[in-house]
Amino acid sequence: MGGTDAARPHTNRSRNRRRTSTPSRRRSPAPPPQDLQRIAGRALRWFGYALLALLFLSVLERLSYSGRILPGISVDGVSVAAEGERSAYAEIADLARDLERSPIEARAGETDLSADPTTFDLQVDEVATLRAARRAGRSRNPLEQMAGTVLRRFRSDRVPLTVSYDERGIEGVLDGWISETSAGVGEGGLRFEGTTVVAVEPKSGVGIRRDQAREMIDALLRSPSRRRLDLPVGRIEPRLDAAAVDLAADEAREILAEPYVVVADGTTITITPEQVVTSLETEIDDDRLVLRVNPLTLAQSLGDSVDSFAQAAVDARFEVGSDGTVSVVPSQTGRSLDFAKIAEEIVRVNRRIDAPLVDVEPERDTQWAESLGIERQVSSFTTEHPAGQSRVTNIHRAADLLNNWVIEPGEVFSLNEAVGPRTAERGFVTAPVIYGEFTEDYGGGVSQLATTFFNAVFYGGYEDVTHKPHSVYISRYPMVVEATVSYPNLDLKFRNDTEAGILVRTGYTESAITVTFYGDTQGRTVTKEGPNILEERAIETEYVDWPMLPVGEEDEIDSGHTGYTAEVFRIIKRPGQEPERQRFVWSYRMLPRKILRGTMQPTTTTSTTDPTSSTTRGTRPPTTTASGPATTSPATTTPGTTAPPPDPPPPSHRPGSRPRRDGAQVARMNGPIHPVGAVTVTDVAATAHHRPGVACVR
Repeated sequence: MGGTDAARPHTNRSRNRRRTSTPSRRRSPAPPPQDLQRIAGRALRWFGYALLALLFLSVLERLSYSGRILPGISVDGVSVAAEGERSAYAEIADLARDLERSPIEARAGETDLSADPTTFDLQVDEVATLRAARRAGRSRNPLEQMAGTVLRRFRSDRVPLTVSYDERGIEGVLDGWISETSAGVGEGGLRFEGTTVVAVEPKSGVGIRRDQAREMIDALLRSPSRRRLDLPVGRIEPRLDAAAVDLAADEAREILAEPYVVVADGTTITITPEQVVTSLETEIDDDRLVLRVNPLTLAQSLGDSVDSFAQAAVDARFEVGSDGTVSVVPSQTGRSLDFAKIAEEIVRVNRRIDAPLVDVEPERDTQWAESLGIERQVSSFTTEHPAGQSRVTNIHRAADLLNNWVIEPGEVFSLNEAVGPRTAERGFVTAPVIYGEFTEDYGGGVSQLATTFFNAVFYGGYEDVTHKPHSVYISRYPMVVEATVSYPNLDLKFRNDTEAGILVRTGYTESAITVTFYGDTQGRTVTKEGPNILEERAIETEYVDWPMLPVGEEDEIDSGHTGYTAEVFRIIKRPGQEPERQRFVWSYRMLPRKILRGTMQPTTTTSTTDPTSSTTRGTRPPTTTASGPATTSPATTTPGTTAPPPDPPPPSHRPGSRPRRDGAQVARMNGPIHPVGAVTVTDVAATAHHRPGVACVR
């Protein structure tokens, strides 16, 4: 009993403690299961609505940008988002052309280095890059597609350029750079003095760290950047040791010890050590110095002795009939000694070599020519010019370089790249050009060919990529529909936007140049409307004070040019489609009529008793501006002396001076619409003026 009674107070206290502590632990009542289900259901519904909305936006984006690159896509930093394939291809092609021509700049220590991009045979595949850009964002995974639709609004998806290059070019560049910058280091190798082999011992020193430099060049060639590389420099060891060099020297001496007899098609020829040594090369492969014979150099060293075995391959070509249709003249396979096999046998020191004859395929075979689908004349244009001028030589030279040029489907053609630098070595002569002012330079007159070429593009309906008319109106060219070029910056480019190739034919006389395109535009025709003159700016008169003319006399040195703003419409008609109207507009500057106004005062004489005295002309007054009146100063007389007037400076130094020229006749502005086919523009004037600093070749 007592034990039971003693336990009760404890039990009661425990209960009391539980009761008093219960409120502090009490939680909000849990929602009923029905409410939880409603909340979860509502969240799922909203999530489903969001997914459906995102899916709808994703599908809408795919449909809206059919045939175009999706928003938020860039090709190595160049935005091509939302562009059609033609525009995107042009952007990629421009980037590729810049990269393929941009030198690789580097610095090693205190030495600046440079390498021509052609050394690497760098090639950007524009078509493959365009395909990659077109595929970007178009995932077959619905979740990825929906996520990309949102994410590409906040960040750009980068598509890398598809680039290829020759890795041997990197090694060659590094060889040259290391040789130029190394201190004390010397890679082992061989030197040939006639047929005598001299071993070059390897040495350690300080120079460019080759492996790291190779990785940096590799990354740069794959990128759109042409930033300068800071190459790592430190202590380097040669890749070869003395034993490897000595071994290669022994092998070279054995190769050059005796002649080689080559038997081909029943005929025997002998290759002397003197001929072999010109084609003998070395290459480092791991820790070995490998000897090779270059087949091309070997063939050149043999000269006429192998002519009886050689038959050059002949490319396919195009022949134009009298009716303007085009046919393909088939290619021909050539034949030659198998110089690759001969080179291998020489390295093996096989003194008697049985050399087979091998076929040599043409670079452009019949299949290639037929695949282009060049069938008929598409457009032709002729401009005329005075005969006998030096510029005519340049027009003809550029025309010869363009004749028979083939532009493949989708290709962007550059006139500057096709014609190349205008130099004396390439057959160009000096002729009038405009570099802010009239002067002479090689290639003057090529713009006449550029205008003729552009009109063939215009009337063929091909896509204009870039061109620039002259800054003043020259009446021998059709208003607005003309172009000027200057190597290498001011160019004419167009894209062959048809499925057929283009054959370019040029022809000329002493006073005319013609450019004709052959291809197949699938029924596309072109007409021109205009030019319509939107604004005409009359010639103003500008006076220039000139102290070599007497007061009151004037001399016109430039008749000036009327300024125009004009437009031309190109109407392209395609079978089964609405006509497309393309507007070309250009503003030509007004150049003032310039007149020299005399400020030279009449001479004054004074008699003296000294029979030897003579008169002195008045001193030259200061030159005044065109806007103010002429100012004079009194004549002075000095006894016994004669002060002749100062010699005038050369004409090229006279203010605003240039040879006196007649005013340009303004050609009829609103002529008939020109159909596709031959169009001729007659030369009327030969003077052009340009804004200072604008380089232009006329």
